Amino acid sequence: MCVSPLLVPQQRNYSTPPKIRVEFDQSTGVAVMHMQSPPVNSLSLDFLTELCISVEKLEMDKSCRGLIITSAQPKVFSAGLDITEMYGKSPEHCGAFWRSVQEMWLKLYGSNMVTVAAINGSSPAGGCLMAMTCDYRIMADNPRYNIGLNETQLGIVAPFW
Repeated sequence: MCVSPLLVPQQRNYSTPPKIRVEFDQSTGVAVMHMQSPPVNSLSLDFLTELCISVEKLEMDKSCRGLIITSAQPKVFSAGLDITEMYGKSPEHCGAFWRSVQEMWLKLYGSNMVTVAAINGSSPAGGCLMAMTCDYRIMADNPRYNIGLNETQLGIVAPFW
């Protein structure tokens, strides 16, 4: 597998490992994005920022025609929004977090690449929404895996459109 120079990891000075790992096969023009934010790939501000930057880099590489998004975590695709990003935080932080959520959805939904959610575990709430922004979705056949919007179980009612 050839790796695009655009995607070669740069020297990192962070104490935490990356939350997103991208492999790009130049011979097929397809990138695989592995979400690797234990334990359940919660959509935190850091996670969303890394995801959006990775999508932007792939969009700039005109040889990249497709993106497969999957999880490196066993049994879960993404558990959805990280609610700790909203609890007890300043209005500015909550605003930045919500903007990053919107940016992620718009980047995936509006991508010029063909996007595929390879759902290899449960995907409730925001994880389901992330999968829904992709052009195609395929889910592992396992009766223990669930997907769907569980917000109503938490008392959050979806707006009437």
